[in-house]
Amino acid sequence: GAVLTDFEQELPPEVHLFRITDQSKVVADSVYNFLKELCIAIGAVIIVVVLLLPIRVALVAASTIPITIFISLGLLSLFGLELNTVSLAALIVTLGMIVDNSIVIIDNYLEKIGEGVPRWQASVESACHFFKSILSATLAISITFFPFLFTTTGMIHDFLQAFPWAITLILFISLLVATMLVPFMQYWFIRKPLQAEGKHFSFLGSLQKHYDKLLHACFRHPKTTLAAGLGFTALGIVLLALLPMQMMPTADRNQFAVEIYLPTGTAVEKTAMVADSLERLLREDSRIVSIASFKGCSSPRFQTAYAPQIAGTNYAQFIVNTTGVESTVALLDEYTPKYTDYFPEARVRFKQLSYSEAVYPVEIRLSGEHPDTLRQEAEKLLALFRSMPELTMTHTDFEEPMASTTVRLREDEAARLGISNTHVESALAMRYGAGLPVANVWEGDYNLNIVLKGSHADNATPTDLLNEQLPAMGGTSSVPLRQIADFVPTWENGQIVRRNGVYTTTVMADVRRGENATEVINRLQQRLKTFPLSANVTYSFGGELENNNDYIPPIINGLVVAIGIIFAILLFHFKRVTLALLIFASMALCVFGTAIGILIQGVDFSVTCFLGIIALLGIIVRNGIIMFDYAEELRSKEGMHVRDAIFHSAQRRMRPIFLTSAAASMGVIPMILGKTGLWMPMGTVICYGTLITMLFILTILPVSYWFALRGSTRRRARLEQLERQ
Repeated sequence: GAVLTDFEQELPPEVHLFRITDQSKVVADSVYNFLKELCIAIGAVIIVVVLLLPIRVALVAASTIPITIFISLGLLSLFGLELNTVSLAALIVTLGMIVDNSIVIIDNYLEKIGEGVPRWQASVESACHFFKSILSATLAISITFFPFLFTTTGMIHDFLQAFPWAITLILFISLLVATMLVPFMQYWFIRKPLQAEGKHFSFLGSLQKHYDKLLHACFRHPKTTLAAGLGFTALGIVLLALLPMQMMPTADRNQFAVEIYLPTGTAVEKTAMVADSLERLLREDSRIVSIASFKGCSSPRFQTAYAPQIAGTNYAQFIVNTTGVESTVALLDEYTPKYTDYFPEARVRFKQLSYSEAVYPVEIRLSGEHPDTLRQEAEKLLALFRSMPELTMTHTDFEEPMASTTVRLREDEAARLGISNTHVESALAMRYGAGLPVANVWEGDYNLNIVLKGSHADNATPTDLLNEQLPAMGGTSSVPLRQIADFVPTWENGQIVRRNGVYTTTVMADVRRGENATEVINRLQQRLKTFPLSANVTYSFGGELENNNDYIPPIINGLVVAIGIIFAILLFHFKRVTLALLIFASMALCVFGTAIGILIQGVDFSVTCFLGIIALLGIIVRNGIIMFDYAEELRSKEGMHVRDAIFHSAQRRMRPIFLTSAAASMGVIPMILGKTGLWMPMGTVICYGTLITMLFILTILPVSYWFALRGSTRRRARLEQLERQ
């Protein structure tokens, strides 16, 4: 900024500088919005804890949030992890989880002092008792994000690079605070058991009574409960397959681009006239702050996924800055249908910036051996595109036909003058083509070629070509080209494209605003099943479908590895395959909550949804570990039957599971309210998925435990009897 200010003072008075785009401001605005959401999330989690717990208990639990956050921010800075939207998103996602470990330990402490255990002993035992459980849960949530760093590449890898490190750092700081600091705090500030705070627990008490009735009903009808679990899981899978998908969402920026295309070969003066007219119309809108126009060329790359267009006299581009993100969306909704076909011969594209690298969302590539056949098939496909009202800006990369001239040599007359086809071709290529390199010269850091070519090479007319002098009779004389050749006006393809050496034309289209590109492509694929194509022509999809096919496999691979790591952690924790498989299978219960949340909020399934699913799996694992650990303890120490043990464990662990799930879901509500295309889907998955899956965990998981281990009580009793003998 200081450099630009100094430079501006050296400019003439009539010359002014303004920023077309300022990436530092984009990042600063994004960080500011996230910090605001972080503050709201902190307040929301604290309010939930205070409303559900007595004030002393709530304050001890809630105090771990600012302590963990400040320590984490300091360590993020120490380890060189930047404070950006990704690391701040990790803070928001883990915000509800930060307080979870403390709630579990405090809840156990309250139970122990209610049983008459001395406060200091109860404080130490509560932390020691749950250390293994919360350590396994923390590992399940944090480490499982790391596989994405090895399975993804490119922009997604760069995007996710800081996320696993930030998540892991924050959760382990939370673990240390819960196990090292909370025991001292609860000893000093919490002196009464739950029974002494009865009036504050009216909501939890009422919830417990209703849950006990529901749990009794589940155990009276175990097969129905398990069938319901399988049914909801199957329904979730079906709904998930039907969800609208957009792997890389639109960018929330106060900018958009306008691209203007005229027929190939159009003079730059005509292109400038159209661009100036559109610019004048746009400047009349008060929501537009500035317009940077590029005529005959394109802008530099100012956004990661927005590639500059190849320069040409028939092309112009605007970078439009608006008063805000909302104004950007409103302007695009208003102007896209109004000005797309406003100018004769011009194709105007209003482009909302996106994280997707696809040039056009819908692309079909036709490949074959003959360009003429490809052109005919492309015309048929264009007719199909134009019959679908959800598609706009339909065109091919053959571009518009170009007027040209075919030179046909009159062989007899040329031969008498000693002129051959080769002589004509080489002379015309040198004079009207790129020219013959003769030398080069350096201008600063740039190497400039000096070429020899005709004076009319860049703006020739048919008359110039007719009068072109060619050497004849061994160079002793020259003749005009019209004396030995005929000229035939023709139309040629504006552009011929090859992919891997094969002739290929691409039929492209934009999607009407408000439509989901993936759904439109699915409808197009159905119509292509009965679409007649030449036997010598093959087709393939590009655009969003190709991008999704590139993005999804690495993400799915990362998800599979993450699930495998979770299973290994469960096996290490329980030392029993049956228990590990039970919780492992219960992770499928998150599918229904994920699908319902996305449908309710009306968002698209994007790349951040996968991050939300991983966080959700970690929350499920934590709740399952808390419940099964207590059931196993009751069976081993109290000698309870498997049914009684899991029933009592579910009753007792309902409160910490509910409190931690409520805190985790409330922590991401600012993400949903922020309505950003990148992070709202993730917040939706965690919020709805946690609450809905919590209900399944508290009902279906206990019954599953009972069914899976119903014969193990007798076996365990026989083993103990044999050991005593």
